[in-house]
Order: sequence, then structure tokens, then C-alpha cells
Amino acid sequence: MDKEVVIKKIEKNGKIEIPEEWRKGWNDKVELRKLPDGRVIIRPIGKRPMRLTDLFDSIEIDIPPEDFEDVHKLKRRLLE
Repeated sequence: MDKEVVIKKIEKNGKIEIPEEWRKGWNDKVELRKLPDGRVIIRPIGKRPMRLTDLFDSIEIDIPPEDFEDVHKLKRRLLE
């Protein structure tokens, strides 16, 4: 398991900043667990729901631009 460690300051009201790269794909809830030795574990709970924009640039198709002018023709080409 690849571990990465960063040092962060805790704000007056107890907030810490979790690096954005770590939070990618997380839902908006986390589990906080305080261990008997004083360590704290932060674990994401679930993943955020997929958005349509997550699929942009993830699929490549080889369809001529003129097929995009007719929705029905485009649908037929995509389903081939």
C-alpha cells in the first residue's frame, strides 16, 4: 500500500485541509475514529455519485462529423 504523509495545521475551530487529490471521488461524508493511543483515522464513506461530466473525454468514437447533424443517424452509428 502506497502511503503518503502530509503535515497540516489544525485551525482554531478544529478544521484541517485534506489534499484535493486525496478527496477526488469521495462523497461529502467521512468517518472519524479516535484510537485509544490518541491517533485519529479519517476514512471516506462511499463515493460521490457519478456525474455526466465524469464521462467527458473518456470515450473515443470514430464517427464522421456529418453524422452528428441527424440525431437518429448518430444513434444508429453509436449502436452499430
